[in-house]
Amino acid sequence: MKYMNIKKEELVEENGFIINKKGVLIQYEGFDKHVVIPRKIKGITVTSIGDGILDFMGIYAFYGHSNLVSIIIPDSITSIGNSAFSFCENLTSITIPNSVTSIGDSAFGGCSNLMDITISEGVISIGNSAFAGCSNLTNIRIPSSVTFIGEGIFSSCFNLKDIIVDKENVTFMSIDGILLNKQQHSLPFYPAEKPDTSYTIPDGVKIIGNAAFRNCDNLKNITLPSSVTTIGERAFSGCYGLKNISLSEGITTIGKMAFLGCYNLTNITIPDSVITIENTAFHGCENLRSITIPAKVSCIEHGTFGECNSLESIFIYNDNIDIDEIFEYTLGDREKTTIYAHEGSTTEKYAKRKGYKFITLT
Repeated sequence: MKYMNIKKEELVEENGFIINKKGVLIQYEGFDKHVVIPRKIKGITVTSIGDGILDFMGIYAFYGHSNLVSIIIPDSITSIGNSAFSFCENLTSITIPNSVTSIGDSAFGGCSNLMDITISEGVISIGNSAFAGCSNLTNIRIPSSVTFIGEGIFSSCFNLKDIIVDKENVTFMSIDGILLNKQQHSLPFYPAEKPDTSYTIPDGVKIIGNAAFRNCDNLKNITLPSSVTTIGERAFSGCYGLKNISLSEGITTIGKMAFLGCYNLTNITIPDSVITIENTAFHGCENLRSITIPAKVSCIEHGTFGECNSLESIFIYNDNIDIDEIFEYTLGDREKTTIYAHEGSTTEKYAKRKGYKFITLT
């Protein structure tokens, strides 16, 4: 097997474990179901599970080892690299020892049968999407030592009901199983399988994190406080049951794919404070009937309302918005949709050129 930028004499191999001279576990080439990582390999202490550095494909230390059911990590390991255990589809449990201080991006991403995760005290950093796609995970405890949690940490964890944060943690907290930062200024994640049908985000929350409510099928109504200024990328994407959402004044940014695929969402009013709506923010909201775009919106990116085929009324208050870029190929039936804007605006010119019914706003 050919390793990129590594000379053969720099590698040490024993029983399928390949490490470099610094003790970084580069890859496991065995096929055992139950694996114990040794503390030492030919006299070299194994210090970390690396990102992997193979030519051509992103194959990492245990990436895609479908045979793997359980693994024991020794207390000599201080870090678990990016995608180290990604797509170990039959891995059912993992205990991360207190010697580990960091868990990399997507470290356990796609471990669809992982049901039991123990994160010991000592872990400081958990990377982006670290446990994304662990679809059988139902609950998890975050210890007091954790000070950094990346974006989308539990994205596509469809059965997750409860996130428990140690009360001694000074950076994060959980309220009723929902992950927030300690100051309650940001909401990084809401468990996808939490049974509640409605939720009011606490006053003081300013930022709704990327993919925070993604695939929360049970939620039908969400109320945002006036403190919210930013809705992150994919924040509510795949919330198929969502029918009503109240966006309050103060929001300035609606992130990329924020409401992607919320096909039961029928009506939403964008507050006057919004300046930016990023691309595909409302793509696939098939039952959206009406949308109002306030005058302060300075940027609506491509595909924002793609496949919103039920749109009947569109109100646009920015006279100089680039309407061709916003709505090209996205409005569906020209016989159904009416566009409302000021006389002489770029919107009026667009509507008449494309054959949409146009009504002048007074």
